[in-house]
Amino acid sequence: MRESPLTGHVEGVGADISEASFVVIDVPKRLFGTVAAYLESRATMRRKIVELQDRNLILSARAQRMEALMAENMRYKALLNSAVAEDTTMTVARIVAVSPDVNRHLLTLNRGDADGVMIGDPVLNADGVMGQVTQVGRSASRALLVTDVQHGLPVLNNRTGQRAIAEGVGRLDRLVIRNLASTSDVISSDLWVTSGLGERFPAGYPVGTTVETATSADAAYLSVSLAPTAALDVESHVLILTSADAS
Repeated sequence: MRESPLTGHVEGVGADISEASFVVIDVPKRLFGTVAAYLESRATMRRKIVELQDRNLILSARAQRMEALMAENMRYKALLNSAVAEDTTMTVARIVAVSPDVNRHLLTLNRGDADGVMIGDPVLNADGVMGQVTQVGRSASRALLVTDVQHGLPVLNNRTGQRAIAEGVGRLDRLVIRNLASTSDVISSDLWVTSGLGERFPAGYPVGTTVETATSADAAYLSVSLAPTAALDVESHVLILTSADAS
C-alpha cells in the first residue's frame, strides 16, 4: 500500500521533534558540565594563587635572610681586610651573647681554650680595640669591653705621644682619661691608640678619638672624653689576638 504523504510528513515532524528533544535535554547537561568545569577551574586557580602567595612569602623571607647574610659577609670581609687582620696570631670569633646587665659590658664568644684563647687576649674589630678576654671555657669565652667601668687601658695620643689610661664609664659610646696635667696638649679629634704598656695590648691599635675636654675646678687637671673607634654594639664577628706580644 502506498504511504500517504501526510504520514511521511508526520513521521518527519516526529523525528524532528525527537531530535529537538534530545537537544533540549542535552543543553542543561552541557551547561552543567561547563559550569562545573568553570568552577573547578576557579578552584584550581585559587589553589594556585594561594600556593604562589605562600611561595612568595617564603622567597621573601629567604631574600631577607640573604640580605642579612650578605651584609654580615661584607662586615666579615672588612674585618679580614683590616689592618688588624695583618696580625698572624688572630682567631675570628662570633658574638653569641651579650650581658643582660646594662651595667656590665660583657660579650660571650664562640671560641675557647680549644682554639688557643687565653685570659687577657685582646679583642678587636675592623676599626679598633673592643676589649679583652676575662674568662675562658673549652669552646667559649667571655670578653670585657673597654667601656665597662672595671676596664682600664694604657693609651697614648697618636699626635703628641702623651701617655694615659682610658677608662670605661658604663656607656658604649664613651671612654674617659682622667687627671692629665692641665697643660696637656689635647685637641678635638686627637686619636688615642694602645701604648703597649702593661704587656697586654700590642701598641698602635686605635682606641678612641677626643670629643671633649674639661678642666678641674682648681685648674690643675684635665679630663678627656673619648668616642671609641670600634662600634661596640653592632658587631657580629670579632678578632681575638691569641698570642700577641706587646711591642
